[in-house]
Amino acid sequence: MKRFCFFFLLSMAFYSLHAQSDYDQLVRQGITAMEDDSLQQAEHLFRQALKTNPSALGNAIIWGHLASISERTGREREALEQYNMALGLAPSVPALLLGRASLFMKLGNEPRALADYNDVLDRNPDHPEALLMRAVILQRQRLLKDARTDFEHLLRLNPSHEQALLGLALLNDDDRRPQEALELVNRVTELYPNHAAGYAIRAGMEFERRQYERAEADYTKAIELEPESATYRLARAQFYTSTKRKRQARDDVRAAARLGASSEEVAGAAGIRPK
Repeated sequence: MKRFCFFFLLSMAFYSLHAQSDYDQLVRQGITAMEDDSLQQAEHLFRQALKTNPSALGNAIIWGHLASISERTGREREALEQYNMALGLAPSVPALLLGRASLFMKLGNEPRALADYNDVLDRNPDHPEALLMRAVILQRQRLLKDARTDFEHLLRLNPSHEQALLGLALLNDDDRRPQEALELVNRVTELYPNHAAGYAIRAGMEFERRQYERAEADYTKAIELEPESATYRLARAQFYTSTKRKRQARDDVRAAARLGASSEEVAGAAGIRPK
């Protein structure tokens, strides 16, 4: 009997080691396939790994990889279920919380995204991505004081953080601090002269202040820096529409359409109201 038990335990240990070896190999192959953008193959390999060892400690990360693949292939609802599976196994992993929060943002569920960003910041109050995104959500909710706190916290950690500088500039504009807003945007264009976002945001502020020549110059600079961006073409088209320059607006609208702008965006930039 003892001899039987010994061989039984030995065989079980061998099976466990063999299964773990297969599991590790499948995971490594899946990660390599993801890096090569072979997403269908990666998904197959990760699912095989889950079947090989359903109770492995690394399965939370595998569910996270599957969620990322589903999101990248347009299956957002499936991705959400997979993030939930991952966080059910490992509820405090920041990468998983951030991934699900980003997906919630894409799905338009800002309250759930905010909850995930709060969870990350409860564990790491200095997390840059969570601070930035929480500030953005709070600003949209018109909680300007709380949003300012997060933007300023992030800028203490990194005084040159481009998105935080632009976010705080827009917040200042909302909060009726126009001079501070322009000073921050000017700082961004000085720090990042080859980045389009600062010029485009400054152009919008200049347009609101009826500084039309400056606004046009900044929109044009943004387009020169990112000629494949439909967003900046639409913004300049709206500017031209508002300043009664129909031919220039039409040219930008057509360019935006070629770059992938939706029919609704094109109509809005051209000043066409929906029926």
